[in-house]
Amino acid sequence: MELRRLRYFLRIAAEGSLGKASNALGIAQPALGRQIQMLESELGVKLFQRVPKGMRLTEEGEYLKQAIEHPVEQVSIALRNVRTHAVPVEASLVLGLPPVIVQVLGPRLVSRLQRDFPNLKLKVVEGDSGKLAAELAGGVVDMALLIGIFPADKVFHAEIMSESLLLVSPPQSPIAKRSHVAFSELPALPLIVPGTQANLRTQLAKAELAAGISLNIILEIDSSELAKQAVSAELGYAILPAVAFKAETERGELVGIPIIDPEISQVIRLAVRPHWPVPRATYDAVERAIFEEWFAAVSSGEWPAKWLIDLDGIGRPVADDAV
Repeated sequence: MELRRLRYFLRIAAEGSLGKASNALGIAQPALGRQIQMLESELGVKLFQRVPKGMRLTEEGEYLKQAIEHPVEQVSIALRNVRTHAVPVEASLVLGLPPVIVQVLGPRLVSRLQRDFPNLKLKVVEGDSGKLAAELAGGVVDMALLIGIFPADKVFHAEIMSESLLLVSPPQSPIAKRSHVAFSELPALPLIVPGTQANLRTQLAKAELAAGISLNIILEIDSSELAKQAVSAELGYAILPAVAFKAETERGELVGIPIIDPEISQVIRLAVRPHWPVPRATYDAVERAIFEEWFAAVSSGEWPAKWLIDLDGIGRPVADDAV
C-alpha cells in the first residue's frame, strides 16, 4: 500500500470534496479518484459515499481516518528529517489537556512552545482524562495531563501535583459562610458529582464506608461547566477543585468550602505515550518548558494546588529506547 494514497485519502476526508482535494493537492480530479478507487479495492471496503455537496466518509472510512491520521503525519516528518538531517530537526507534539486544565494552562503552554520551538508542529486536543488515556495508549496523543486517571501500563506516567476538592455552594446558602464542612455532614446535602471520574467516585465510596454513611447523590454530571450552572440554580452542591470555579468565586457567584475528616483531593499526572519518535534533546527541552509553565501557574496561585516533584530534578522520564 502506497503512503501517498493514504495521504490522498486524508486530504479528501479533510476537504469533504474530491474537487477541493484535487485543487489542494495539485492532482487532476480523475487521477485522484482512481487512486482512491485503488485504495478501496486493496482494502475491500468503501471509504466514501457521494453526497450532493461532496464526499462523506463511510463508517469504515471514519475508522481508517482516526487510525492513520497521526501515524501518517509522524512518518511524513520522519521522512523529511531523514532527507534534510542537516537542518534543525522538526518534531510533532499532540498534547492532550482536560477541559479545566485547558483554561488555566493552555494559553501558557501554546505561547511558550510556539516561542521556544519554531520547528515543533503543535496540536492541542481537549478531552476528558479517560479519553486522553486511551488515546495515549493508542499513539494518537503524545503527551497528556490526566486528572485522577491511571493510564495503561505501557504508558509512562508520574504524579506531578495534588489539588484539594471543595464543596461548591451558591453564596446565599447558609453553608457558604462555614470555614469548613466535615465529610460526615455531606449526607444532609444534595450532591452533584461526576459520573465517570473513577478516582473521585472511589475516594467518596471509601470515605463513605469508613464513616459508615451514605451520600445523597442527586445528579451525575461530568461537565464542570454544567455542574457549576446546576449549583447556581440551587439544584445541589458540587465537589470540584478551586481552579474549576475560580472566575465564579472572584465574581461572588460561587463559594468553595474545604471538606475535612477526610480531605478529598485528586492527583494530576503527566503521561507520555510509548515510542514517541522525537530526539532525546527535543523531548527534554519540551518537557522542561511544559513543567516550568505548569509550575509557574501553581506557584503564582493561579492554579491552587500542591506541587509534588522537584523541578530542578526533572530529567528524561522514559528510557532512551521508549521514544
